[in-house]
Formats: sequence, C-alpha cells, structure tokens
Amino acid sequence: MLKLVYFDFNFWRVDILRLSLSYSNIPYEYERIPRKNWVKKKKDFPFGQLPVIIFDGKTYAHTHTLAKFCAKKSSLYENVESKILIIDQVIDWANEVTNLIAPSIRAAIREKDFEKSKKLRQEFIEKDLNIWFSYLEKLLENCSVTKKFFTDRFTIADITAWRMIYWFTCGKLELIDASFLNDLPILKNYFNYINNFEPLTRLNVFKDVTTSN
Repeated sequence: MLKLVYFDFNFWRVDILRLSLSYSNIPYEYERIPRKNWVKKKKDFPFGQLPVIIFDGKTYAHTHTLAKFCAKKSSLYENVESKILIIDQVIDWANEVTNLIAPSIRAAIREKDFEKSKKLRQEFIEKDLNIWFSYLEKLLENCSVTKKFFTDRFTIADITAWRMIYWFTCGKLELIDASFLNDLPILKNYFNYINNFEPLTRLNVFKDVTTSN
C-alpha cells in the first residue's frame, strides 16, 4: 500500500495527492508529522522536504513528481502529449504562485516578524496576485472548449487549480481579499463548478480540506 507523509496540517501539495487517490478509491496510509518534530526528522527524507510517497519500500519526493504518479494511478492524467503539457503547466503554475507568496508566510511563521510579513504580503498582492491568477484563467480559456475542465475532462489539473483557488479565497491568507476573483469571471465560474462537482465534493478528503481550521 502507498503511504503519504506530510506535516500535521492541510496544504495543497499533499491534498492534491490525497484527492487524486481518493477519487479513484486507491487505498493509502497517511502519516502526519507534527511541525515541532520536523527539525529532528528532516534528515530522514529525500531533499529534506515533504510531502513524500513511500512506495515498494522506497521514499520519493517533489510535488510535481508525486502529483503525476498519483494522477496516473488514478486515471486523472492524460495520454495525449498536448494535454499532458496543459496539466503540467497547471501544476508548475501552482508551484510558482506558492514560491511567490512563500516569503510572506516564512516571515510570519519562522521569523515571527509580522510587520515584514505584512509588507511582503502587500507587495505580493500588488505585483503578483491578479497577474498570476489571470495567467491561469488565460490557460483555461485557451485550452478548454467547455471551460469546465482544463483538458475538457476532469484531471489532476482541475484538482490542483481548485485547491489553489480555494487556498486564496477561503480567508486563511491574511490580507488576501477573495473578491479578487470577481475580476476573473471565467476562472470564478470554473472554480464554482469544480467546487460543486459531486464526484469530488463527496470525498471525505474534500470535506476535510474545506472544513478544517
């Protein structure tokens, strides 16, 4: 059986793996490591990072690699090269946006410098927020006929895009006003559709992601 390992909180990097596997009823174990224990455990993991997947007794890392692995096992990937490129762009977009907002998160959580965090967050909002989500909207507009799914069928691209939009609109990111999505009507309609897509919303993982504090 597969085993996923992450910290003791929900985050898109592991949630897209959980959602993909659960979507296709693929069993897996899930270990949560308390953040306070991470310094001692970090050396035990490839690249000193989480999430990881333990498969056939070996440990594998990196979000994009793990996402593709879970998507393929769950039939949530594509075989057509042009559609593979679409999916991979969405996952890389999620990484890019996370890297852009990360300094403001680190300043608050690790450095406990809340003024620095606020300044960095405001800079992200002014310089990056709208433009990077507009990139995602344009990708959807250019690639999808129906504007319901990125490759016109439900894949890990949609799980990833939904999870990222949810993160930025659920109120947990300080200073981020969810109304920014009003300026992106195609993306907003897409998010609302996925947010009510019954094969996804019925999953316990979906409920865990959307109801946890």
